[in-house]
Amino acid sequence: MISISQLLKKFRTNKNSEQELNELIDAIQQPLFDGAVDTSMNTYWDECPSTTLGDDQRFQRILNEIHHDINLRTRTTSKPSWSGKLYARLSRVAAIIIIPLMVALYVTVAHHQTANFAALQNTITVPLGVTSQFDLPDGTHIWLNAGSRLTYPVSFANQSHRIVTLNGEGFFKVKKDKKCPFIVKMNGMDIKVTGTTFNARAYSDEPNVTVALVDGSVLLGKQTPENSFEQCSHLQPMEVAELCKADKQFSVTQKSDLTKYTAWIQGRTVFDNDPIQVVNEKLEKLYNIHIVIADKELLQYHLTATFVNEPLESALKIISLSSPINYLIVSGKKDAYGTYGQRILTLKKVTKVQ
Repeated sequence: MISISQLLKKFRTNKNSEQELNELIDAIQQPLFDGAVDTSMNTYWDECPSTTLGDDQRFQRILNEIHHDINLRTRTTSKPSWSGKLYARLSRVAAIIIIPLMVALYVTVAHHQTANFAALQNTITVPLGVTSQFDLPDGTHIWLNAGSRLTYPVSFANQSHRIVTLNGEGFFKVKKDKKCPFIVKMNGMDIKVTGTTFNARAYSDEPNVTVALVDGSVLLGKQTPENSFEQCSHLQPMEVAELCKADKQFSVTQKSDLTKYTAWIQGRTVFDNDPIQVVNEKLEKLYNIHIVIADKELLQYHLTATFVNEPLESALKIISLSSPINYLIVSGKKDAYGTYGQRILTLKKVTKVQ
């Protein structure tokens, strides 16, 4: 049976690959990992039916199993070894490449003679509890936060616009190209730029869409199917736009510091007088947990704190010291595939003893 590294090399000769494919090939060609990766991926490949590509839930399960196996291996050593570092790196690469690779391989095999490569779409999915960064075909550099998904064309060649779709949070350093504007389509509000740096947060399960402009300029509005842009606002550097999806209320605020919106790309989570509901939304994605608020009075609380790569227990101790909050963590249950579900965190108000 052909090895995974050989399969990737063969795929690369079709000129259908991206920079991340080269990085993945370099990683899995190491003698320590080639056999292990081949065995694992061959198992998943054999499970795939020949008549259909599969579904997102199955791909997500595969990613979860890969991350679970990597975490078990890296935690068995007290000090980070070369192999542990490579597994950690491979974990992030897996989040980027597994689903797009399966899609691309299927399309290449099934439609090799007729496929229009420029029309193919890649989807990068970052699991909860993980962040990732990568380059698009045009040189735009992107960081994706936990639980995010970005869809983009395999190639921007011969296109009038560089259109990507974001569900989640991303920090964008857009490659300048005045002739081919860069469009970020989101749930509720779209972004149009030619070259600039900004942060966008637009999770489908959160009530607000937020855009913070670091430098350059940003147009906000809606991209139409006819490739025209219906503008509603124009942001300047150090401005933050926020849209409430429920009532369509829109605001723009001038800020003296954008650290709260951009620190996550450096492994820091910053809260600045944020409501506990906003804190919960971020913690759930940061630590891959489900939070239950037992006492509704806690929704009136606000938090100001900075977490720097803190373990969950350390973050919770900081919160409990600054607010009258007790917490209980329940481990997730193991499913039929051997994958552990989300841990459940219950927050309660501390009651004073009379």
